[in-house]
Parts: sequence; structure tokens; C-alpha cells
Amino acid sequence: MKIWESQHTFSHPWETVTQALWQKYPNPLNPHVVGVDIVDRRVTEEGNLFSERLMTTEWGLANWVKKLIGFEEHAYAHEISTVDPKE
Repeated sequence: MKIWESQHTFSHPWETVTQALWQKYPNPLNPHVVGVDIVDRRVTEEGNLFSERLMTTEWGLANWVKKLIGFEEHAYAHEISTVDPKE
């Protein structure tokens, strides 16, 4: 199930974009991401950087909010990213 999708073109060198993508989490600006598991990471035949990751997050919601929405202690996200150096 896809809930959200975004697309952005960075005007930076390929090396900077790829390093930033691979080192995106964890970082101090997003402390809610507490774990990242890499499912697949490769350069495709077309020369694109492909990355698929599963992320564990902790949002620190109040207990009453968790009970109201049925939220457990952790939430999980599935991220698929493709970086095209030509575009």
C-alpha cells in the first residue's frame, strides 16, 4: 500500500547526493528514526542509485493518544528511493 510519494531534483554533484541518501538516517535532526534496515542497495543497469530500507520510528506520543489511535510503541516505514544522476 502506498500512502505517500514525493519527488525532488537536487542541484548538487552526484557524489554529494548519493552520500546524503546513504547517510540520511539516523541523524540528530530526525531523532524519531531509531533504526534502519537496508533491504536492497545497488546501482541499476541504467546507472541509477536504488535503495530500499525499512525504518523503525518512535514518536513519543502520550499514552492516551496511543490508546486512542491504537498506536504501539514503534511505527515502521518502508522507503524506496531512486537517484538518477542524469536527471
